[in-house]
Amino acid sequence: MCHHEIVGDYHRGCRHFHGRYFTGDVTDCNSPRCKTSKSHMHKTAINCGCPSVVTEDRRVQNLYQTKHPDCQQEPR
Repeated sequence: MCHHEIVGDYHRGCRHFHGRYFTGDVTDCNSPRCKTSKSHMHKTAINCGCPSVVTEDRRVQNLYQTKHPDCQQEPR
């Protein structure tokens, strides 16, 4: 699968990566069965059966020592 670069924040307290945005940098796998590849065999098809799984290359922009706000809340 192709790798798409995403920039985000990493919280060491809970080991949570929160992606902010995709940069648009893509490492193409050149597979004919990958929907995001330039070599995709169904370029004009609207609904093909090829997988649309995006593999993220994570780039940390901000590193926090605390937990992510969603992880700080006590479970009910």
